[in-house]
Amino acid sequence: LFVFLMASTTAMSIHSEKKTGTFRRLLAAPLDKAELLSGKMLPGFVIILIQIAIVFAASILLLPLLGLDRLYLGNDPLAVVVVSVMIALCSTSLGLLLAAIARTEAQISGISTVALWIMGAVSGAFVPAFFLGDFLGTIGKITPHYWAVSAYTALFVRGQTLADIGLELAILAGFTLVFFAIGLWRFKFE
Repeated sequence: LFVFLMASTTAMSIHSEKKTGTFRRLLAAPLDKAELLSGKMLPGFVIILIQIAIVFAASILLLPLLGLDRLYLGNDPLAVVVVSVMIALCSTSLGLLLAAIARTEAQISGISTVALWIMGAVSGAFVPAFFLGDFLGTIGKITPHYWAVSAYTALFVRGQTLADIGLELAILAGFTLVFFAIGLWRFKFE
């Protein structure tokens, strides 16, 4: 869930630049709008990857000091990287979408708080999805959070590889493309 909370920060950053008029000046650069917005999403993307790396490193190094098992990252380090990158792309694309549909920072804050916490609650990010029952478990599948948790669970718990999580990656890529496309379409640079 915490990586998807970065969507709100990304949205706030993009909205702030829009409000200060930076985008109007940047439109003079030889970049198309998608490239401009992708550049604005890049800091959030990097921060998310750093957050994930810190959580994984802390879970590997610190949990044993507390008498707990260290985090097992599975058998396929490349798969962990690919999933993490896809989640970061999805979150920052969601941030663009939030910036595009909200008119004020208060709207970004309100929409993102409600939407992200509800998605986290029904996706299995707080408790395993099977505890949620059939109804909420089914609703959870329409969130990117569910597919992110599913991909990491497949790698860390079931020891699967990149070849085994194609569905999860494809669905996360689909969310990413939809969020980015709608965000790009709806974003007003003025």
